[in-house]
Amino acid sequence: SPIMIYGETGCGKEMFAQAIHNISRRRNEPFLAINCAAIPESLLEGIIFGTVKGAFTGAADKAGIMELANKGTIFFDEINSMPYGLQSKILRAVQEQKVRRVGDSRERKVSLKIISATNVNPQKAVAEGTLRADLLYRLGVVMINIPPLRDRPEDIALLTGHFIKKLNNRLGKNVTGLSAKIENIFRHYSWPGNVRELEHALEGAMNLVPGHVAYLEPEHFSASLIGEGFTASASPDPASRGRIRSEANYSYSDRHSFEIEKLIQALEEADGNAARAARSLNISPQLMSYKMKKYGLKKRARVEIEI
Repeated sequence: SPIMIYGETGCGKEMFAQAIHNISRRRNEPFLAINCAAIPESLLEGIIFGTVKGAFTGAADKAGIMELANKGTIFFDEINSMPYGLQSKILRAVQEQKVRRVGDSRERKVSLKIISATNVNPQKAVAEGTLRADLLYRLGVVMINIPPLRDRPEDIALLTGHFIKKLNNRLGKNVTGLSAKIENIFRHYSWPGNVRELEHALEGAMNLVPGHVAYLEPEHFSASLIGEGFTASASPDPASRGRIRSEANYSYSDRHSFEIEKLIQALEEADGNAARAARSLNISPQLMSYKMKKYGLKKRARVEIEI
């Protein structure tokens, strides 16, 4: 069945698509990916469907990626960036399992596993007119949502260990992990660039670390990343210490968690309405409920909390 993956940029959609292919019955056949947002509209149709000589100036007989991926898997990344008219041609090709090269009258039979991805909620893309509703229904038979890294902090340590091991082999380093300070920063940082940002941050640091150093420290990361990114969002303002949450109506067990501070702030601004607080944080109500239970957040009388 066709699969549609949605998640923010950098959260690993293509890797997830590759993993699906690798465990499928088509794993020994081609896996081809195309980023629909990265190719000019004038070239995209020919790249997908192929061309025949004489179709336009300079055109040659050339198979498109849908032919080249025959019997395997094709991954359309950011399909909501594909021109609207071209989406209808993709829909027909998927339904008929046939492709017609640009300028050709002959159709060619193909057998394809179709995986697509959007960087916004597909229903929102349909409402905004960037994704055809009929294409969503055809390609979104199985829907997979990959949460942003900030909503799965338990993955940070696993991903960090994986990237350090990979970068050690590539860069000839002997890093075994992060210092306690960097671990704390990583855990509280919001990671707007998701997994891709995490990998690049580690790569930048490991290029600078001496070969004998085992643990990454703040000084190994770029000044802009630490100064403007990590510490700015990982720590409360020192001037506010001792008075933060003095008006709080919620209790919590981990008093030093930046994430909890954000949850409490959202709940306060939403007058205790968890669904409204979830919308302000761009997370689902279910995830909000889970986080409230996880951290023991509950309404209570006004309390004084020292930080």
